[in-house]
Amino acid sequence: MAESIAQQVSGETTAWLVGRNVVVIDVASSPLYRADPLELETMATDIAKQTIAFSTAPLESIAITFHEGAVSADPGKTREYIFLVMENRPVLQPYLDYDATGPLTHYEVQAAFDRLGESLPEEQRGCVLKEMEMRAGAAGDPETLDPMSLEFLSAESWDDLGAFNRRIILAQAITARALFVCASKRKAEVTP
Repeated sequence: MAESIAQQVSGETTAWLVGRNVVVIDVASSPLYRADPLELETMATDIAKQTIAFSTAPLESIAITFHEGAVSADPGKTREYIFLVMENRPVLQPYLDYDATGPLTHYEVQAAFDRLGESLPEEQRGCVLKEMEMRAGAAGDPETLDPMSLEFLSAESWDDLGAFNRRIILAQAITARALFVCASKRKAEVTP
């Protein structure tokens, strides 16, 4: 698979399967690094589709990083694309700030909302987004959050998570609760 990708991107490519369901791909020294962002995103999406097709086991996510030169951890010299695999297709995740602090930002809430995609009926979209924003504000900073104060959070593993992962898990918990609240409201409106 890495050889096929390397030919397409004209760069040195390495791919790793991490934990049976995550693929990490690094592309170094490819001229595509300097390509138009939309062109690079399209190429990353194509690579993610190929990765899913190539995989013999179901995947959870794919991370593809284009490096300006050699592989490096310098964020100023990389362009990263993270895909969740949903229904055997790659879904590009928006850029999230790894250094964010404080309550979940509007952008983080919007990113969690966007992941719901077409699965959410149009008439519930406004309710769910409003509920998510309200709950994100009420939850406050994930670093100081008592996980027992929110439904859908497990206190057992919360302390083992890093700051960024806590933000992701909190966003998922807020999303789940918002879906239940809005479904209950909808049911109450329909039931006489």
